[in-house]
Amino acid sequence: MKSLIFFLVMISCSAFAGDRIPQCFDRKDRMEFNESQVLTWREFMENKFTARAFVDGTLVRLMEDRQGHVHFEVDLDENLNTDDDRVEVIYNVKYGKLPEYQPGDRIIACGDFVVDKYSPHKAVIHWLHINPKKGGPHEDGFIAINGQVAGLTNTKGSKK
Repeated sequence: MKSLIFFLVMISCSAFAGDRIPQCFDRKDRMEFNESQVLTWREFMENKFTARAFVDGTLVRLMEDRQGHVHFEVDLDENLNTDDDRVEVIYNVKYGKLPEYQPGDRIIACGDFVVDKYSPHKAVIHWLHINPKKGGPHEDGFIAINGQVAGLTNTKGSKK
C-alpha cells in the first residue's frame, strides 16, 4: 500500500511540474512543439512569411537588448556545435520581467514566427506575451526560461 501511495504522489508531482508551462494555441487549436516545422519554414518560405511557433530550445547567447526588447539566440536541437538550427527569439520586457538567464538555459517560446532576411538566423519568434487588444491580429504568447514563465502580465495597460 505504501508503494502505491508513493507512486501516486510521484505521478501527481510530475504532473504539477509540467503544468507550469502554459499551453500554446494557434487560433483555438492547442499546439505541440514544432521546431522542425519552424526550421523548414525558415528555409523554404519567402521573406515575411508568418505562422505560429511553439519551440523548446537552448539559450546560446543574448544577441542584444534593443528598445525594451531582449533578443536571444536559441538552438532548436541538442547539438550546440551546429548553428544551422537556430532562431532569434525576441521578448518585449513591457509585458513582465524575465527570469534570470544564462547560456545553456532551457527556453520555451510560444509566439509568432516570421521569416526575416535581416535576422542573422533568417527567422524570428516574437509576440511572446499576452495581446492587450483581444481579438487583434496577434494571439497571446509567452516565454519560459527554465520553467519560469514571463509574458502573461499586461503591464502596458489594455486598450480596447
